[in-house]
Amino acid sequence: MTTLYRKYRPQQFSDLTGQEHIVQTVMNEITLNKIAHAYLFSGPRGVGKTTLARLLAKAVNCPNRKAGTSEPCGTCSSCQEIATGRNIDVIEIDAASHTGVDSVRENIIENAQFKPTKSPYKVFIVDEVHMLSNSAFNALLKTLEEPPAHVIFVLATTELHKLPATVVSRCQRFTFKKIPSDLMMTRLKKICSDEDVKVDKEVLQRIIIKSEGGMRDAESLLGQILSLNLKKITAADAELMLPVSNIGSAVALLEKLFAGETGEALRLLETTVADGINLDQFALDLLDALHALLLVVSGAPDSLGDFSEDTLKKLKSLGTKIEPATLLALTDSLLKRRQDMKTSPVPQLPLELLVVEFVNVKTTSPTALSSAEARDIVATSPSQRGGQGEVSPIAPITNTKPHTLKDSITAAISIITHRHTITTTLETITERWAELIAKIGQQNHSLTFILSAVKPTAVSHSGLTLSVPYSLHRDKLMEVKNRMMIESCLNELFGEKIPLVCEVAAIDNTSSADTEINSLAMQFGGEVVN
Repeated sequence: MTTLYRKYRPQQFSDLTGQEHIVQTVMNEITLNKIAHAYLFSGPRGVGKTTLARLLAKAVNCPNRKAGTSEPCGTCSSCQEIATGRNIDVIEIDAASHTGVDSVRENIIENAQFKPTKSPYKVFIVDEVHMLSNSAFNALLKTLEEPPAHVIFVLATTELHKLPATVVSRCQRFTFKKIPSDLMMTRLKKICSDEDVKVDKEVLQRIIIKSEGGMRDAESLLGQILSLNLKKITAADAELMLPVSNIGSAVALLEKLFAGETGEALRLLETTVADGINLDQFALDLLDALHALLLVVSGAPDSLGDFSEDTLKKLKSLGTKIEPATLLALTDSLLKRRQDMKTSPVPQLPLELLVVEFVNVKTTSPTALSSAEARDIVATSPSQRGGQGEVSPIAPITNTKPHTLKDSITAAISIITHRHTITTTLETITERWAELIAKIGQQNHSLTFILSAVKPTAVSHSGLTLSVPYSLHRDKLMEVKNRMMIESCLNELFGEKIPLVCEVAAIDNTSSADTEINSLAMQFGGEVVN
């Protein structure tokens, strides 16, 4: 059975969809009889490279083509043989399976020396030419540069960058583009009409999105749909044949993220996993959606890819709800989390971490807040915020939209870590230091000896800085349990939260402290060594 894309392969230049800039140039050369000896067609798959090469071969070898025209008749034996691949003067070579120098020498170089059997020109169509080895390219160069007058080369490739510059320079080069969606829609509707089948526009739109600008892929997908053998095919019918698209779920997840609905976003991920959707592909769909959002917030919505009308509407709506800096951060984070998915013992865990991370950072990051919201957060006291946590009042930030990287980092740290001005002075703490030690001694007697050997040296927004003589003392005081106990006692004595900071520094303590340390050493039968 003939596949749809072979059945409807263009047999005339006028039948080609898209690539008008190339088709017109080639037709002019044929009309004026100024045909190049070597052509290089490069571009994505399924956009007409091989088809145009065959049409060129037809036109130059058609005995019935009228002078001053370019279209082959399509009915003569030469045209029929080329259309069916039976013409011995048109040699199609798959470079992917003939990569070596021996294949090039046997199939091209030696064959090119003989005149055509019954056609004016011998045409070599080399598909996926980038697959040839370097030695094969070197062997081909001389023939490609100065071929016999009866030989025409048409080289086709999807990866132009892999071709040696020496080969490219010897050809007349044409770059094929992806076919616009409106032209593809027109072509698919015509095929449906010729097949006497009515297909919903939504189905055709999905086919176009899936084919990514390749007409051959689109016709192949349409052939799968038509194999249902129905006179009318709806979106529900097409679900049985078309690969499932996850872009709708990806956009739905972004909607939950931007709304701050962590639980709903996680449940959506759980549903995605339960439905058996490939998570790596889902991450790629998320990246496609974020790329489209980036175009929206950058002011280039007309450059969006091929999405359904409903998806485009949602993306444009989301684009008005997010700042560019936040979008960039989310995209960067997703790229990193996608890499983590390859080694994660739980495949969906990196995406779940992305959700929780984004929602929490978004609610605190100054780049994601308006000026009024930022002032509300940084200037409101804990009592005004409903007593949630032990967060002290935060000094207002006058510049809510920093202009330098340093200012941005400082502002972000200020909000995230809740830096604030401590009202208690160093003098007040020093005066009541002995009282603090006694209070701590009621809960942990061993800490009193260490605290007697340290000295409060500064009070700043970072907290109370203590100078300790040895790193051993610092490590002991900064143990989570001990630090929380000391900070709790500071809070009780001075009525505000004062974080603890320790620095190792040589200090000159009072003789009473030295006496206590010496006494402690003597109790355990030792001595203090300086």
